[in-house]
Amino acid sequence: MALTLSEIQAVTNDVCDRIPHDIYFSDNVLLWKLMGKGGFEANMVEPGETVDGGEYIRVILEYAAAHTGSYGAETTIAQSRKDIFNAARFRWSGYYASNAIDLNDRIKNSGESAFIDLITGKLANIRKSIRDKMGTDAYASAADSFSMLGLGNMFSTSTSTTYGGIAEDDMSMWKANSAGTSGSINFAIMQLIRRTAQNGQNASDKPDLYIMTQLLLDAFENTLQVQARYSDKEMVDAGFANILFGGAPCVADDKQTTGYCDGLNTRYLKVKTHKDFAFTMPKWEYDKEQPDNLVANTRWIGQLVCSNRKAHARHTGLTA
Repeated sequence: MALTLSEIQAVTNDVCDRIPHDIYFSDNVLLWKLMGKGGFEANMVEPGETVDGGEYIRVILEYAAAHTGSYGAETTIAQSRKDIFNAARFRWSGYYASNAIDLNDRIKNSGESAFIDLITGKLANIRKSIRDKMGTDAYASAADSFSMLGLGNMFSTSTSTTYGGIAEDDMSMWKANSAGTSGSINFAIMQLIRRTAQNGQNASDKPDLYIMTQLLLDAFENTLQVQARYSDKEMVDAGFANILFGGAPCVADDKQTTGYCDGLNTRYLKVKTHKDFAFTMPKWEYDKEQPDNLVANTRWIGQLVCSNRKAHARHTGLTA
């Protein structure tokens, strides 16, 4: 049998910089924006966005106007009762991330022989893993009854399918704006997305965030004059390169679906977090059946909720 090591391999150690390089995780601009910005990276939640328990997370909607009309000496004023309030009710969603260290890890990954401390390294990975999964699901439709009700649910074109317990067929104001006309992304397309989602003429009535793929962002940037390319500084400082359109940042996210551009008004989009499950602190605990093994996890429960569905718009089928 041949020796498995050469002479030089047997007597020479490897060079290691002792720093783990992340080649898996990517940042998520949507949850950074909605969860207190820097707080999401630190697994923290804005105090105003935590909620107590309850069967559902309820969002009160004012969806109709009172009786109104022109008025004169012969006018009979309507006296009938008219409903103007209802509520969207969002179920809870939950996420976890976990890992373990076994006896062999504890024996071998110790002292000077350990380039990376698995105990601290895996804790950091747990924190990133839960954020990564939530960031992916925020753009999608819920895969099961525990997953987040993502933008895929909010932009569902099925008028009979409920979102927050309400179907568009039953409340016309609870409308999903989703267009699928194929075409190249350009200034006119961005204007269409903004126009579709706007609720009025004030800046707060229009989308304040546009999310697309890097390919679409590059293509849109190429349509702009160099002197017209501005960026949101706070977002740049957080690591998200962007271009301003109508005063709102356009930013790329690797988790966004190819060909999609979402125009979002974050005034009407929030992540609510249960106060007892706000990224629970991961800590190593002994496995009761195998006391030399350590296990750790973090858990989050809450929901992505919308208070004005038609204040957002999605355009699909876009090309560079």
